Amino acid sequence: MRSLLKSKKGEITDMLIFVVTIFALGIGLFMMMYITPTISNGLRGAGLNNTVEGANAIDAMNSVGTTVVNNGFLLLFVGLIISMMITSFLVRTHPIFLFLYILILAITLLLAAYLGNAYDQMIQNPIFASTLADATFINFILSHIVELSLAAGALSLIIMFSKFSTYGGSEPF
Repeated sequence: MRSLLKSKKGEITDMLIFVVTIFALGIGLFMMMYITPTISNGLRGAGLNNTVEGANAIDAMNSVGTTVVNNGFLLLFVGLIISMMITSFLVRTHPIFLFLYILILAITLLLAAYLGNAYDQMIQNPIFASTLADATFINFILSHIVELSLAAGALSLIIMFSKFSTYGGSEPF
């Protein structure tokens, strides 16, 4: 008997998982970009390690906590889109499910609008002004999460339903 986890290639709900994952990663990494400079400034101000090596380590931690995290989020975003396109290609589905996919995509866009508004309300707080200047990719992706989800969903829909199937052909479905 095949396990449910082994037989999964992808499904219609990948869009919902995509939006929630991007939002959770974006908020978490944004908070990390906010906390890291605060910690490094506290370490500099404490004066516990006034050596050159200590200052270099604090600067490296600050760089990783801002620049690397921001670029890493973009890499994760592109990777999730590529993996969603690959799973869309591997799914065998009948064209009758196009209506269901469009319905799930609409629900996903509605959820993305709520999540995008939650992010916009969060960044209105003046505390995040300095972090917002550094988080360019996170800010762009989460501010335009509805448009990007629509583009990824439409591309997934095209890939999933436009490939040749073997219904009525010689190969079994």
